[in-house]
Amino acid sequence: MRASERWRRVAWPLAAACIGIVVVPITASDFVLLQIVIKSLWLGIAGASLAFLIGQAGLISLGQTAIFGTAGYMMAILTLSYGLNIWLAAACAVASGPVAGLLVGLLSSRSSGLYLMMLTLAVGVFAFFFGQQYQPITRGHTGFNGFESPVIGDVDFNERRPLFYVTAVAAVLIVVALRYVAGSPAGLAFRGLRDNRERLAALGYNPAAVTVAAFAVSGVAAGIGGVLSVWYNGAISPGSIDITRIIELLVVVTIGGAIRIEGAFLGALAVTLLRNFASDFTNRVETLVGAAFIIVVLFSRHGILGLWLEARSRAPQVFESLRGQLRPRSRAAAGPPAR
Repeated sequence: MRASERWRRVAWPLAAACIGIVVVPITASDFVLLQIVIKSLWLGIAGASLAFLIGQAGLISLGQTAIFGTAGYMMAILTLSYGLNIWLAAACAVASGPVAGLLVGLLSSRSSGLYLMMLTLAVGVFAFFFGQQYQPITRGHTGFNGFESPVIGDVDFNERRPLFYVTAVAAVLIVVALRYVAGSPAGLAFRGLRDNRERLAALGYNPAAVTVAAFAVSGVAAGIGGVLSVWYNGAISPGSIDITRIIELLVVVTIGGAIRIEGAFLGALAVTLLRNFASDFTNRVETLVGAAFIIVVLFSRHGILGLWLEARSRAPQVFESLRGQLRPRSRAAAGPPAR
């Protein structure tokens, strides 16, 4: 694909995102902005780390919450336990994401398929029990509460609109960065790992090293998502990274579609909308989310985004078919006039 064509494909979504950043805080109510939009954005950032692994490298990881939680705990520990400057703590927390991803990648670099899923699940469960039981560092099952987001002059990130702007900009940057990596030579190696591991090795690549690199790249998104979740919730505890959150992240990516990075944000928005509005008429919200998950999986292997891409690809054919049916028949086709 030429650079100009690649830029055209990115320019329209980027322009739409910029317009959304300007319009949404003006038009949305405080409830929608805080409970729907901001939550969908930081959850989508965390989901983007998993969507990148699945869509680009073919690695179904159940340990992304461990990476996510590492960054969140690092943020809270450095700030609340050691009194470190909040921006320096945020930088260290974001940096801990790819480091944690590197460690998870090293542990699972020699495995694939079901074995990789089980190894990464073990990592995620280990992170949960470590956070719950190692009280001197993590404060046990209560975790950290009362976290205050940073303040710059008159801009308080504890308020809805400043928090929306920083979360939205982070989401756009994550999508642009991950799509750039996907289009780079490293992205080709990741897709080679996804499509044919043996052929990738025959071309001179080390599949284990490519696996570790993919986890490290995804760790950047997971780390940023972990920091933003602490800013949003004002707290982090083992309940933030338990087995329910592991499943939730997988559901978000599956419903949205891992075929592209943006699918994670669609899935996060769908799950957040269901949980907020379904509670008005039923107490079985998780059952409803599970039903939505089953329906999407049955009708589209690539989630909501897959349905949209399929509909868009078929639209020109449908349009041409309608034009052919509505076009008036020629005299020759209609036959000789009646006498």
